[in-house]
Amino acid sequence: MTDDMPGRAAQFEGRRGPLAGLLLRNLVFSILTLGIYRFWGRTHVRRFVWRHTVLLDDALEYLGTGGELFIGFLIAVAVLLPVFAAYSLLQFLFADGPDHALLALEILYYLVLFFLVQIAIHRMRRYRLTRTAWRGVRFGLGGSSLAYARIAFGYGLLTAATLGLAYPWMRVATLRYFAQHAYFGTAGLGLAPNPVWLFRRWAAVPGSFAGALGLFAILNFGSLQTIASFIDQELYDTADIVFGFMTYWPLFLLSASFFLWIWYRVVEFRHMAGCLTVGGTSFSSAVRSQFVIGRFFVFALVMFALSALLGSIAFFIAYGAARAGEVEAAVVVVAVFIPVLLVLLFSGIIRILFLDIPLLRHACETLDISNAGALDEVVQASATVPSYGEGTAEALDVGGF
Repeated sequence: MTDDMPGRAAQFEGRRGPLAGLLLRNLVFSILTLGIYRFWGRTHVRRFVWRHTVLLDDALEYLGTGGELFIGFLIAVAVLLPVFAAYSLLQFLFADGPDHALLALEILYYLVLFFLVQIAIHRMRRYRLTRTAWRGVRFGLGGSSLAYARIAFGYGLLTAATLGLAYPWMRVATLRYFAQHAYFGTAGLGLAPNPVWLFRRWAAVPGSFAGALGLFAILNFGSLQTIASFIDQELYDTADIVFGFMTYWPLFLLSASFFLWIWYRVVEFRHMAGCLTVGGTSFSSAVRSQFVIGRFFVFALVMFALSALLGSIAFFIAYGAARAGEVEAAVVVVAVFIPVLLVLLFSGIIRILFLDIPLLRHACETLDISNAGALDEVVQASATVPSYGEGTAEALDVGGF
């Protein structure tokens, strides 16, 4: 409910049936074109989602094209290929070298990939914002991809060095950079979150993880010492026997960390929404963590049901082949490979239908906008927009639909 307008501030009006048909069509065409159609298919999905997302009775508009995404992907591949080639060459050169040299190469490679992913995230969000309009006014994102990557990379290393404790500061720093350089027409965005407030909530996540591992170590302290002793003596078979007598139930408590992580992300989302302003307009969110956790359960159940169904079919195919005396490697491979491939192919569709879209709908229904009338004064900015798509993000498979 807004201060100056009755009714719901935002809503998602799309229906699951038409979207499912669109996703299935995109999957078929992508298979037939060896993946090339996915750029156009992704564009169709975004147009569907954008035009069914309504803010203050006006729908969003997606202005991107599949051709832009495809050209961006080709440019990114041309940039990334030398990186992958250099890594492969160095692996070959150091194959017979000392172990620490290979370890250093692996660390360097993944650090470079992490840096490139941050560049991809900035470019992806800049493209999506510049291709999004509302009431005929475009969104946009300035700033530098390299500057953002340096911030994310530095805070990422700090988060790793502190075993995750610095995570809220990393999130605040990266999202604040986006907000400082994002705009809606002539209106700038503002974001002023409190990382200390977030850390007090975030501490429960690494705390529960450390607590579960600590309890496991305490209950198995003697066994772990014995195993270490056997390994030092190269008595690996004896060490394996000791593993069978350890107490493993504390490890099931690690699942609490996952649910606490979902709870924290909901808390963070509500906090960020409450700290966001667009010109003179402010926002608040009442997203419920119970709803989000429930949608993850539904998504997991649907994936489990699909996997169980396809696994059962594979079993009966292999069993039938065995009864017929035709157990060959090809039959077994086909019986296993096809169900696994189908699960992978349909996992993205299931995620969108049973997780992403319900969460988007819930976020819209629980959004509140204050001083919405200030948005009426926003006019179109004249800033330039990128001429091609997300590029590196597509090549590295970063982002959702």
